[in-house]
Amino acid sequence: MSLKRAFPEAIDHDLGVAAYRPGLQALKREDQQRVNVSEPRDCHGSADIDKALLAAYPNEPRWDYVLAHRETVHFVEVHPAHTSAVREVRRKLDWLKRWLQRGALGQLRNPQRFHWIASGKVAITPNSRQNREAAMMGLKPARRLSL
Repeated sequence: MSLKRAFPEAIDHDLGVAAYRPGLQALKREDQQRVNVSEPRDCHGSADIDKALLAAYPNEPRWDYVLAHRETVHFVEVHPAHTSAVREVRRKLDWLKRWLQRGALGQLRNPQRFHWIASGKVAITPNSRQNREAAMMGLKPARRLSL
């Protein structure tokens, strides 16, 4: 099954029927401005993970968004990108990966990508331990995400 069909079903299963939105509509307006989709018809929808799971996991470090673009599932965290934020983003990524093991989104056979979009200026010193830690997680904070 194509991601275009499987993604909304996985969202309904994991986050509830009200969570799926076409295109980037699940992202807050200011966060939509941080994501550039070169071909809008290739974006198969999005969901606000944080909002959908707030009641079920109120004290957990929830990830922000998921979106489907072409045949890849993208998990997007919009978060301050300074040295002291790396540990919090790591906690969020660890939580997300554990949560994905139990749900339909984690069972999709499509490639998964994890992104950290800086909510402001990127202020992580290039040679710092925190920069190496972010790199080991496969995350490099950026001001914008281009798909």
